[in-house]
Amino acid sequence: MLKLASALVSFVLAIAAPAAAQAPSTSAVALLQGSWELTSQGGARKCRLMLRPDMAKGRRLVGYPVACRRSLPVLGRVVAWSVSDDGYVILLDAEGKPVLAFEDDAAALKLKAQADGVDYQLDSMGRSRRYVARAATPPAPRVPFDPTRGPPRESIPGIYAMLRQGGQEVCRVQLSTDPGAAEGRFLTRHPARCRDKGLQVFDLVAWRYTGWRIHLIARRGHEMSLVPAGEGEWRKEPAGSADLSLRKVQP
Repeated sequence: MLKLASALVSFVLAIAAPAAAQAPSTSAVALLQGSWELTSQGGARKCRLMLRPDMAKGRRLVGYPVACRRSLPVLGRVVAWSVSDDGYVILLDAEGKPVLAFEDDAAALKLKAQADGVDYQLDSMGRSRRYVARAATPPAPRVPFDPTRGPPRESIPGIYAMLRQGGQEVCRVQLSTDPGAAEGRFLTRHPARCRDKGLQVFDLVAWRYTGWRIHLIARRGHEMSLVPAGEGEWRKEPAGSADLSLRKVQP
């Protein structure tokens, strides 16, 4: 009877860790849910994952064939999935800690990262985007800055390259001087369509400059902060699961 039951069970449904204080937006979940293929280094071993939208006891479900735990041992630790602040897939362990975090590989950059000494790649089934696994690191602590070193607000507007891991440009944005709907906010414009899925989900519409930090504002109102990182350069703080930085390319 046990053998028969095992044969009938084709998928393991793993229960996610308790939901974070700020749950992923429904739009981000809708973009990422569905079938994905996880591949180990060189494509030697593959496994079909199902990122499910439904919840059970406050936890998000992941499905995969039982055999995947043998072919890809890293899945033995994966019991959940979530979405990073930047709109990427995160595979989590039973305690809600990242096992594999993913970033966009739209430019096919072969940016391989490791977990347990092995590189992993996540391919979207039936989608045009590809994601590459990278080491999951805790958010960087907020770094204090000397206010006398912060650039003046009038020097901030201009066109910036938006960079991901390894300095790869994924988008350009103009921080304009046109006032936004709220006081102290200014509109942003994209000279060309952004190819970064996380930034598409974020949907940047405005910016503000306070506390020697650039705050990028999404259409839904949440913000992303960047701190000075050199002449005309800014980096996301905290870094989170997907690094982002700005580099000024035109006044």
